[in-house]
Amino acid sequence: MTIQIKLALSTLTLAAAAPLFAADSTPNPSDLTETSTSAYFGLSNQGSVKGSISGDFHFDNGQTGMLTVEGTMDKEGKYSDSRLQYFHVFSTESHTLPKAALSIDVIDNAMFTSVSLGGVAAINAGVKGLQLFPRLGLLAGEYSEESVASFNATDKEALGGSAAFYVMYQLGNDGTYIGAWPEYNYLDGAIETSMLKSTLMIATPFSKDKTRWGQLKVDNTTGYMQSQTQSIDFDDTVVWANYKFYF
Repeated sequence: MTIQIKLALSTLTLAAAAPLFAADSTPNPSDLTETSTSAYFGLSNQGSVKGSISGDFHFDNGQTGMLTVEGTMDKEGKYSDSRLQYFHVFSTESHTLPKAALSIDVIDNAMFTSVSLGGVAAINAGVKGLQLFPRLGLLAGEYSEESVASFNATDKEALGGSAAFYVMYQLGNDGTYIGAWPEYNYLDGAIETSMLKSTLMIATPFSKDKTRWGQLKVDNTTGYMQSQTQSIDFDDTVVWANYKFYF
């Protein structure tokens, strides 16, 4: 059961998340509402390997979209989890909220399969280099047969929600930036899941045209899963080293 929980920790927080970072003409991955064609690969201190590729769309009305496919393998080279997301960005005429976006995600792992609808907004904080992105999302899905059996649950289905607040700050003219955000997820059903993920990260460009990026990210996830007959608490910290490139 411990292995399954770790798989879920890496993907439940994606269920209504902001997009995998992308960019316009000059890449700016600190802006969560930009879209482009890009890919990234990551390696964790637990031996997991993650890969993702995204393609963007431009519409006549000025709106943009991005389709992302992502997959993860564990340290033994076995399937861990996957994600399919469509992300759609709307530009506004508001100085305070210049852009907003909606996303639809399908998440699969050993513990559950879910579909989610989420939204993120870009807030103009009035401070040079500082970007704020609040997010809200709805979750719906079902736990796997093995999860239901492990918790002696009576039903697979679950409903819930997600909330996060992303803070990004550019440190210099080269585009290097730091980020920090809390992310809370809740699923209610025969199995109840409550999870808080706290993230710190730093990213810097590896090329002058900013099409190659390196990122170091630390995720700490705490919470619990419980049914009427069983309860499990968890506290897990993972360090990811990622390499991202734009086409």
